[in-house]
Amino acid sequence: MSGLVCDVMTREVLVARPETTFRELVRLIEDHHVHALPVVDELGRVLGVVAESDLLKEGLTEEHVRTYLQRRGRVRPAGTMAGDMMTSPAVTIDQLQSLSQATRVLHQRHLGRLPVVEHDGRLIGIVTRSDLLTVFLRTDEDLLVAVQEAIAAVDDSPSPTISATVDDGVVVLQGSAPLLSQVMLVGDCVRRVPGIVHLDVKATAAIDDVHPAMASSSPSSGSTPPSAPFPTTTDYRITQKTEQ
Repeated sequence: MSGLVCDVMTREVLVARPETTFRELVRLIEDHHVHALPVVDELGRVLGVVAESDLLKEGLTEEHVRTYLQRRGRVRPAGTMAGDMMTSPAVTIDQLQSLSQATRVLHQRHLGRLPVVEHDGRLIGIVTRSDLLTVFLRTDEDLLVAVQEAIAAVDDSPSPTISATVDDGVVVLQGSAPLLSQVMLVGDCVRRVPGIVHLDVKATAAIDDVHPAMASSSPSSGSTPPSAPFPTTTDYRITQKTEQ
């Protein structure tokens, strides 16, 4: 999955403050149909997140004994405000992180959303699982234009030797190039286009300049390079793997 978090995140985010009461939290969540609220300080920095599951907890644990509000000298009954109930520190992400990275974090931490923050911790947006899926709603026509622009960024000749077709989000690269490294460069650039469901590189190269061992096993140096193209079909199917 390509693209950046800032491409799909929601920029207007409903937030709570540490002093937001239990009933206010419930009302905000119900009225705005959200499942969680980032809790921010007076500078907009993320302190934690209050989710529906936090509000549904039946009892308090020892972790609530010394809350954020108590550390700030404002002692209140435990479990009645956002500062008491929030999960802290919050798991956040930078807006320039890739969508693949956001997907991995959501999957590994079993989360439904990530607050997006600046380098100083200030909240600037939020990205959810559904946001990550919106990139796959691009039409084939729009996707083809983006793919052609990616090819042109590598090969700006009037008639690029590698072309593309798009069918239901599946992109196939065809044609040929003198060097295998050129084919691979085009494939890498196209693979970064957001919204590609599957990328198949069927373009060929006349000379393999990537694998020296294969080149050294070819006929003697004085011979003519083989005229047959080098097959480079590569499976780029978008699959998220859990990192160990």
